[in-house]
Amino acid sequence: MEQYSRRRLLGAGVAALGGGLAGCVGGGSDGANEAGTATTGDGGLGLETLDAGGSSAGTVRVVLPGKTVLVDFFATWCAPCEPQMDHLRTVREQFPGIHMLSISWEEDREAIREFWQEHDGTWPVAVDPSAQSAERFGVSALPTAVVFAPDGTETWRHVGLVDAETLAARVEEAGQA
Repeated sequence: MEQYSRRRLLGAGVAALGGGLAGCVGGGSDGANEAGTATTGDGGLGLETLDAGGSSAGTVRVVLPGKTVLVDFFATWCAPCEPQMDHLRTVREQFPGIHMLSISWEEDREAIREFWQEHDGTWPVAVDPSAQSAERFGVSALPTAVVFAPDGTETWRHVGLVDAETLAARVEEAGQA
């Protein structure tokens, strides 16, 4: 009986590891067909922001009414999240008036700060170790980029690495308020 339980536990651990590794993807899927139907606003979800690079310590809402919003879900251990930072920085320079936020579900705030500084983050970075944002926005893989129109409607989502040109086009389509 004890050996059966160990095998079951080992099997569950392997399955969880496989699922976790599958969560960080290099390719991508464009969720434009799903956008606009699932998520409107953030239900008042506020997250802690870190003092790192272009980010100040405090609290921020994920979706701001009246603003076009670009949200990036990332992790410090996610390989495609590193080059994604360059594309996000380019979009930030093109659209300084949008509300842009990156969210990590990791608990290690110092690792997030180091990643942020190493990759020249120039917009707010939030920590969400309880992954409330993952549940609220239906995000299960990293990196994931989500764009919201000024009325709070999700207009586009992409799982995986996405280039600056595509991000910029989706921000423009959302209204860039």
